[in-house]
Amino acid sequence: GDAALAQARQKLDAAGLAYSSHIMMGETAPTLVEFAHDKACSLIVMGARGLGSVAGLLMGSVATKVVKLSTVPVLLVK
Repeated sequence: GDAALAQARQKLDAAGLAYSSHIMMGETAPTLVEFAHDKACSLIVMGARGLGSVAGLLMGSVATKVVKLSTVPVLLVK
C-alpha cells in the first residue's frame, strides 16, 4: 500500500498540501463507505475510470457501488 501511494504523496508534499493516508483491507466499496462513516466525512471524492455502462455492469464498478452504499454525497472525477 505504501508503495502504491508514494507518487501521490510526493505530489501532495511538493504542492505543500496537508493530507492523511490510510491503508485498509476488505472489499473496496463497503470498506470506503464504512471508513467515511467512521470518520464523519461529509463527502467522498473518488476517481471514475469511465469504462462505460456495459463494462460497468459486467465487471461491477467500485464507484457505482460506493454511490449506492454511501449515505453522504459522492463526487466522481473522471
